[in-house]
Amino acid sequence: MDEIQPSLQRRAAARDAQRLGKRSRQHQPAAPVSRSRTSKKAQQSQETRDRLLDAAEELFARHGLYGVTVRNVAQHAEVDTALIHYYFGTKRGMFDAVFDRRTQGVNQTRMAAMDAYEAASAGNITVEGAIRAFLQPILEKDRNADQGWRNYSALVAMANNSKEWGGEMMSRLFDHVIRRLIALLKKAMPDASDEDLYWSYQMLSGSLMVIQASTGRIELLSGGLCRSDDVDAFGERLVQYAAAGFRAVCASRRR
Repeated sequence: MDEIQPSLQRRAAARDAQRLGKRSRQHQPAAPVSRSRTSKKAQQSQETRDRLLDAAEELFARHGLYGVTVRNVAQHAEVDTALIHYYFGTKRGMFDAVFDRRTQGVNQTRMAAMDAYEAASAGNITVEGAIRAFLQPILEKDRNADQGWRNYSALVAMANNSKEWGGEMMSRLFDHVIRRLIALLKKAMPDASDEDLYWSYQMLSGSLMVIQASTGRIELLSGGLCRSDDVDAFGERLVQYAAAGFRAVCASRRR
């Protein structure tokens, strides 16, 4: 009897240990991560990435690619420098991401505007109409611009004038949209040569970039009469100016 009692106690202790073990954290299945927690984490990650892009966009627009360091951007965004490497890899990766963020959307809008114009014109495409369709999405962005868009516009203007890295990047991002405009202009001026059309576009692009750069030059030159943020003042003037230039260049070459 004395020997049986310890044996029974040992069995009871083993059963209790087994029950406790099943209830312990070690033996419990991992709790599923809630969708709301995952969603919130993804949202926070996107907000951090956007804050970095906003900071980089502003600094690059002021100082260019080589005038800004990774540390500058991190300090401006008030985040750790390591996050820039996590999201973008390198400074150039971040620079490209700044462009990609807005460019894709505005390019889609411009392509859609030119497609809609061509469909609505019923074969009666004009130089003014083609240029207006090409410019209108940009002008609308300028009209409703926040500071971020203004920074992006100034950065595009800077890139367009950079021989070292602007040419390749501008071609990669914008050439398909420009060629769509050239195709429309060919329908408006079927006798125009490709050479004249591309040179004329280059001059249109230069005019647009000077306006987009928003350096304050027109304000100083005009004594405040003109403002580079006055879309209602320069929008249609730019269309008419460019259209007259296209026609003059293309016509003079046929004489």
